[in-house]
Amino acid sequence: MSEAPRPALRTPRLGRPARLDPDRIVAAALTMDLDTLTMQALAERLGVATSALYRWVDGREGLLDLVSRRMAERITPAAPPTAETWREWLLDLARSVHREFRAIPGFATRMLTGPHRDAGHLPIEEGAVAAFVLGGADREHAQQYWYVFAAALLGWTSIEEGGRFPVDPPMDFDVLLDVLMRGYLAEPPEGPHRPPTV
Repeated sequence: MSEAPRPALRTPRLGRPARLDPDRIVAAALTMDLDTLTMQALAERLGVATSALYRWVDGREGLLDLVSRRMAERITPAAPPTAETWREWLLDLARSVHREFRAIPGFATRMLTGPHRDAGHLPIEEGAVAAFVLGGADREHAQQYWYVFAAALLGWTSIEEGGRFPVDPPMDFDVLLDVLMRGYLAEPPEGPHRPPTV
């Protein structure tokens, strides 16, 4: 007597696709006022339960850290600086900071003063310091050059966003970059950190 055929194995049904991921969370957060953002308000914007957000971030502070890290990824040039590209690397970084931060009101000021300014930004700092070293600075001064460079970029963007620049003559971001790079390439009075003349 032959055995009855066994039923075919059924492919397990997949659950509903995840409604959240870090990119979607950040995209929604960046449409809201980060100074007053709450987990509940963000969950409502995303159309999910607040508890669903906590599977991705551990609260408002973790959320803001996530936003900061994702913004850092956006503005970091894809390739590291080299002896041939260090100057262009810094200019690309500066233009990315200006473009991305201008699109998010208040973000430049938050990066200057907020508690989340360091989240995810170590690769940017390391790249910038390396660029200044490749340009001729010793490491100690390269670190200081980066702080000045970053403060100038964020300060300019914050002032521009607040409408505090004079209308006439209109302010030009490329002038800031020109001043920063000329200042860096200018020969200092003394010390081993003099960059090469280009």
